[in-house]
Amino acid sequence: MDNYKDLTERYPDDPALSYAIGVLDGTIISGEKIKQACKRHIDDLRRIDKDDAFIYIYDSEQAKKIVEFSTLLKDVTSGEPFEASPYQKFILASVQGWRNPETKGMRFKTIFISMARTNGKTQVLATYALYNFLFGSPKINRQLAVSSIDIAHTHNLFNYMRFNWIQLKDGVFKKLAKALDINDNSQVMEIKKQSAVMKKLSAQGSPADSDHYTTGIVDEYHLFGQKQRDFISSMTSGMVNNPLAQMFFISTAGVDPTVPMFEDYKRYSKMLESGDWSSSEKDLVLIWEQDSEDEAYLIETWPKSNPLMEIESMRKNLTEGMITERDSLNSQGRIRDFYVKNMNLWQNAKKNAYLPLDLVQDAIVDEFDYFGRDVFIGFDYSQTNDDTSLAFVFPHSGSKFHLYQHSWIPIAKAGSIEAKEQRDNIDYRAVQEKGFATITRDRFGLIDEDEVFNWMLNFIEKNELRVKAILYDQWGTGNFIRRLDEVKEEYLLIPVRQGIKSLNEPTKFLQSSFIKHNITMLDDQALIQGLVNAVTVSDNNGIKLDKNVNSQKIDAADAIVNALYEGQFYFNDFTNVEEKKTNSPFGNMNDEEISDYFINGFSF
Repeated sequence: MDNYKDLTERYPDDPALSYAIGVLDGTIISGEKIKQACKRHIDDLRRIDKDDAFIYIYDSEQAKKIVEFSTLLKDVTSGEPFEASPYQKFILASVQGWRNPETKGMRFKTIFISMARTNGKTQVLATYALYNFLFGSPKINRQLAVSSIDIAHTHNLFNYMRFNWIQLKDGVFKKLAKALDINDNSQVMEIKKQSAVMKKLSAQGSPADSDHYTTGIVDEYHLFGQKQRDFISSMTSGMVNNPLAQMFFISTAGVDPTVPMFEDYKRYSKMLESGDWSSSEKDLVLIWEQDSEDEAYLIETWPKSNPLMEIESMRKNLTEGMITERDSLNSQGRIRDFYVKNMNLWQNAKKNAYLPLDLVQDAIVDEFDYFGRDVFIGFDYSQTNDDTSLAFVFPHSGSKFHLYQHSWIPIAKAGSIEAKEQRDNIDYRAVQEKGFATITRDRFGLIDEDEVFNWMLNFIEKNELRVKAILYDQWGTGNFIRRLDEVKEEYLLIPVRQGIKSLNEPTKFLQSSFIKHNITMLDDQALIQGLVNAVTVSDNNGIKLDKNVNSQKIDAADAIVNALYEGQFYFNDFTNVEEKKTNSPFGNMNDEEISDYFINGFSF
């Protein structure tokens, strides 16, 4: 405690400071991401006086007021007086206490909160929303909105808030309700004298472009896909010129790594790990999660993702329920559901999923030098609906393979890139901006085969790659391959039959290579999605990749498997290629290999 004496004297009995100290000194069991968030809180408190570039302040009186307000509310489940847990006080105090004196508003514009289910996250957001509906800024024309993927999900948060308002207006705030002339119903709450309004929105059908919200809340954020990006933008766009506005995103983890929440989760996780918030000083990120799947059987660690367990009376009930849930799901072969919902860990929970999400994420590296390397190239061709993908597999470091891909995106069937993105749940424009895709410019929305052909040759020549083989699905690639054979006759071209018997070995090889951490790749959403979308189908000959629905793209993963049909043998003497009979003393060596033979033989 002496390490924090300067702060405890300055902010006595402050709930956010008390929680942060408890986390950092080990009194409160917590995961690494919450430890980093609490360290940030402590560090920022000290920056107030020591860092002239740090413009923010912490108003402990404002933090105290909202926590005091919470004591007037009722628990919506039991109807008993609501007693905020330490973690809930930490959230309320952090959001309300940190201020920007230049704007006279809150410091945090974006608040990202995640924890396991049934931990009272909706209750704490309802508390904050109701407090700011009644007492927030500006004093007039406040517009607040609670939203979720559909009305059924939005209903919970809105009703939590309205339930408590009904208790307050018939009790301690009876005088206030009359003075402010507050009306409420199942759809909206209004303070007529202040022109303040609280709305209930659904991403399925509630456009928000005409409103300028001061507080917006997205509940169950993990359910929002690419289709709902426009809805979120319609809420946030009206906040751009409002220094008082705040946007909340709150949710448990999910099973779809293509959704916007997972993109935010990855970005914020890097910031928490590095401690570098220079680009996001106005973002508050609080993620209660387990540090490992192994903790599913370490009950004493469960408060990391279930912060309500800080309260002894809640710990027993939650623990018993979670043990029952874990054992039941495990007996059904669905333990990953437990990881997601009860441990707040992102997973690829599809039935027969090819790869778990954590293995794909662990393979990501910041950069890779392609120049002058051996490479196996896989080709998966389409024209009207599926993406066309070129996969480059680079053997390196004695036993590893680096995966790189570039895809061409058709829009003939979708009609527009916006519709294509919504259908496939991929932000193709962002992928193109990073250099991993090309969205067709063809006036019919088709893939330009010439463009693919020229791009591949240019990539090979620019990086002086040594092409060991180009492997392809014969269906629909005849012109491409014949043309390639004419201009690059030195390339080894290998057709790959797309049945399980042919694809079993490279499919299993790629899977085991991820497990052994022998795969590296860049942070390419198209490739990541292809790998995590893939499921396996099997028969007596083994397995191959497939997809649950047509809109789940696996083209990049298919191209990788094609490349590994031969690439898997790079570090040993096996091959899938039958050597052609020849009378030449050099066998089937190409010109470069013959040259190397003499250079090495005569010690040039």
